[in-house]
Amino acid sequence: MKKTIGTFAVLISSLALGKDIPTIAVNGVGSISAKPDTMSIIANVETKNTNSQKAVEENNTIVKNAIELLKKDGLTDSNIKIENYNLNYRKDYNSKSDEMNYFVNNQIIITTKNLEKAGDLLGILNNSGVSNINNVNFFISNKKELENKAYKLAYTDAKNKAKLIAKMDDFKISPKYIDLGYSNPRPYPVFNMTRANSSDVPVTIPESISVTANINATFYMKK
Repeated sequence: MKKTIGTFAVLISSLALGKDIPTIAVNGVGSISAKPDTMSIIANVETKNTNSQKAVEENNTIVKNAIELLKKDGLTDSNIKIENYNLNYRKDYNSKSDEMNYFVNNQIIITTKNLEKAGDLLGILNNSGVSNINNVNFFISNKKELENKAYKLAYTDAKNKAKLIAKMDDFKISPKYIDLGYSNPRPYPVFNMTRANSSDVPVTIPESISVTANINATFYMKK
């Protein structure tokens, strides 16, 4: 795992009058990266017809065909979900015609830890009749453990900055307030893939995904 600690600006509050204890406010960041171990693919199936029953049947046929092909490739029911079913009656936004049609939408969601099958699975979906592939997302399943490590690095960064400034005037620090922030790792996207006669779609699997935590911390400064 690769660990990095960012550099952030240090802001020192003005010393208060009377018995108020002076404080120092700092911003720290911690980042840690690891190899992704899970992949998800979301494919959209859209059919249209002037007859609602035919639109539904056509959609069901495509979804069923895709699932059968995916299972032949080694996936199981635990890897496949069908979600976000929708039926509506409207004009075709991509056509100049005013004809009304029934539109049926379904999403096939695949989750697997076999990242090397990404291109193969995309090829199967591509050739099964799905309308498009909305995105491919590589991620880390046990993200909480990485989040905790990133928070520790962020706190260490903030504390070291506060110590550095406080030491200039021989102050010692103790924590007063800590505000935690977190940055979700970005997914690896593939958008609007058109169908093609290919059994394998080239996909670049990211070598690592970073998890970043930010901390805004305020410390008391005492002699």
